[in-house]
Amino acid sequence: MKKASIYLLMMSMAVFASCERNFDIKLKNNQEQLIVEAYINNELPSYNYVILGRSQSYFEPGFENTPVTGATVSITEGTQLANNTYNWDPASKRQLKEGRLPQFGNQLLPGVYFDNTLLFNPGNALKGKPGKSYLLEIDAEGKQYSAITTLLPIVPLDSVTTGFHYIDEDVDTTQEKARLTVHYKDPDTVGNTQLYYWSTIDSRDNFGWGAMGTNRFTPGTDDLVNGQYIHLTLSNGFAIGDSVNYYMASVERKVYNFWDSFNKARSNSGPFSTPVRLLNTISGENVIGCFSGFSLSTKSLVVH
Repeated sequence: MKKASIYLLMMSMAVFASCERNFDIKLKNNQEQLIVEAYINNELPSYNYVILGRSQSYFEPGFENTPVTGATVSITEGTQLANNTYNWDPASKRQLKEGRLPQFGNQLLPGVYFDNTLLFNPGNALKGKPGKSYLLEIDAEGKQYSAITTLLPIVPLDSVTTGFHYIDEDVDTTQEKARLTVHYKDPDTVGNTQLYYWSTIDSRDNFGWGAMGTNRFTPGTDDLVNGQYIHLTLSNGFAIGDSVNYYMASVERKVYNFWDSFNKARSNSGPFSTPVRLLNTISGENVIGCFSGFSLSTKSLVVH
């Protein structure tokens, strides 16, 4: 049981009085949820993985969770038909399992599932194809969950250029930095959305999409710029001489909406802040998360 103090300020005839009253409010702990973070992309096989966890108490302000191990996880490729149904190819089904990868330092990470083909034949490991749809199926702790995502046509990056030099005065030694500008043409159809990621020298050995630099707050919908040529300058600074791999991920609107809601939610400060609803894409009982299909276009450059 928690006590919440509600303060009322009342004004009458230019005389101010304040009163405080205690209310006993019964706040129930939330029911645990399965947390699903899943990806399929067209370029990086080792970045096609699924993370499963259990949520913590409602009163925990963070997003940490406990890993869910021993689950059965699979991804199947298919085609979306004209009537919005799907034709799944059973022969394409890949089982994802917990295991050890060089990117993990050969340590077993509980709750992280990937195509074990990466261990002995990485060239044949699971990789997405633009235009194809993918079915994620999870059997965890006796319950079933599923999600579908589609890899959209790639939006090619024409180039990534550097400029807008400045001195970073927030570091111990003044360091010259530059900003990156991304150049590409938005497709002539409404509804295209992009997410932006990058890795640098300092982060090259880290693993996972969460380890990359990102600016998901950059406007990613094309309602106002449909069909136009885009020159998008990022607010992030990059050190002169740094080597950058830049990834632009074209995603379905539902994937963009989930990550937009996630960023708003993780900015909250616990259970008594303004509530934010995560826009879940996973089907099942007591589950939250997203199966993210990333159609990647990539450029590598040295900042100058």
